[in-house]
Amino acid sequence: MRKLVYLSLFSLFLITSTNVFSQCDQKFIGKCVVSGGKAKYIKHFRIRFKESPNKKKISEGSFTLMLNKGNHYRFLICNDPSKPGSTIMELSNDFTKFGGNYNKAKDSEYRAFDFVCSKTGPYYIKMFFKDGKEGCGVCVLTLVTD
Repeated sequence: MRKLVYLSLFSLFLITSTNVFSQCDQKFIGKCVVSGGKAKYIKHFRIRFKESPNKKKISEGSFTLMLNKGNHYRFLICNDPSKPGSTIMELSNDFTKFGGNYNKAKDSEYRAFDFVCSKTGPYYIKMFFKDGKEGCGVCVLTLVTD
């Protein structure tokens, strides 16, 4: 009997937790990958946050990856349309910020960011939502194959 109660509670938890972020699942990531054009999928990075209570210190996700010299990479950024958050992505290494999908001077966001790697080594992706809004966002790393 006790096992049945635990199994029921566990099943209820699974059902409710999958509905909370129903748009931010593998299908969502798949749609982002398909929109990438002629490129080979390498990896994806996903963030989802509730709205930040402190606008000066918003929630962010940080990821480390290895990139190889001479390769042309494309970072595709997708947002869950059912959430107000707009994903901002920035690429850097230990010394330099290379750019991202947001131009602060023009207040413009871009769907993709291309990067031709000039030095093999670790690089860092920082992702957050503009103005600390709630959202779900994905950054898909692809290798451009032309």
